[in-house]
Amino acid sequence: MKDFLIKGARLWRPGQDALDPLSAFLCVRDGRIVALGPARPEVARGLPEIDLGGRTVVPGLIDAHVHLELDPALRTPAEQLAVADDVVRTAMAERAARMLAAGITTARDCGGGRHREHALRDEIASGRRPGPRLLCCGQPVTTPDGHCAFWGGAVATRLDIDRQIGLQVEAGSEWIKVMATGGVFTPGSRARDTQFALSRLCTIVETAARAGRPVAAHCHGTEGIADALRAGVRTIEHASFAGPDGFGTALDDSLMAAMAQAEVWVSPTVNAGWGRRQRDDAGAPSAFFDRMSKALRAQRDHGVRFIASTDAGIPGVAHEDLLDGLLAFQAYADLRPVDVLRAATIESARALGLGEETGALSVGRSADLLVVSGDPLEDLAVLRDPECVVSRGSVLDRSGLFAAAQTFQADAD
Repeated sequence: MKDFLIKGARLWRPGQDALDPLSAFLCVRDGRIVALGPARPEVARGLPEIDLGGRTVVPGLIDAHVHLELDPALRTPAEQLAVADDVVRTAMAERAARMLAAGITTARDCGGGRHREHALRDEIASGRRPGPRLLCCGQPVTTPDGHCAFWGGAVATRLDIDRQIGLQVEAGSEWIKVMATGGVFTPGSRARDTQFALSRLCTIVETAARAGRPVAAHCHGTEGIADALRAGVRTIEHASFAGPDGFGTALDDSLMAAMAQAEVWVSPTVNAGWGRRQRDDAGAPSAFFDRMSKALRAQRDHGVRFIASTDAGIPGVAHEDLLDGLLAFQAYADLRPVDVLRAATIESARALGLGEETGALSVGRSADLLVVSGDPLEDLAVLRDPECVVSRGSVLDRSGLFAAAQTFQADAD
């Protein structure tokens, strides 16, 4: 069902701070929005009609940093790599289906070892499997024995860089991922340490640019963030401002100001795990909350552009739990619900190069949308368990609203 007319809905446009005051029509043909507004469009003649009775329609959600290959129940790379290939592939498809049911209609996979996410992306795009629209990074570019080198993307020379990026492009990766700093998941790696000299990062970005690929840079340490910004990456993942005393302990106001001025987005990977770490055993704000909220609020005050992301797949972070991450992001960064929703829709779409394709309810864009009861601009929690999810015009109807419309249309014929 990719042709229908929604009526009686309150719409949210990303440029607005409130829902449309009156109910509106939204018409979809061949999976794209072709009309919307207060008047019944002529182009909707003969289409099935779905009366939403005052429910809210918002764009589908975007998670800009996931790892579909990773099982969040496994805590080490060795455990992950020990899982049989057929088991991993089946689990990845199940994760993608759960993501879609949770309202995630687009996601960027930020790294895996065998390009299995590319195959899943193609199966979803062809309609053979349910799941979000996927963009893939492939094997992250890292240093020998560096963060996530177990995925096979280690480079030591310029020739290695050319070869590694070429392999990702040949595999169909839309993005290139570089590990500018160490990370938590890799034994022996320190998140605050840089992994590449600035000249090497520049070479990676330039090589990717020649292939028409933007770069996402994994950055925890402050020095690595600064180098990634100078090298010209498009998204900075994590931006934890890690120093010798841990995450959020090496804030740099001048660097944040430069980030706000550049054509870069910060993908802070705030997730459900952050929500669980928000308070200590006595119920007071935790030390982690104090550090990371200060880091995020300082970036917000400087005008840094945020996109929604969770790092789903790392231990304890399920792929479908974007909403819990959004609620934590709201608390840590002290953002309004509307600003969080923008980060999870239009800002993520723009950062990922999909600003004309998705992320907003607008004529010409893909019909990626959620139907919910209540106003998410007052309380993001109403986005949990959406009644209907529409992805590229295909409907996942959990409420029976669309099924009723189809029956009505059949009877009318």
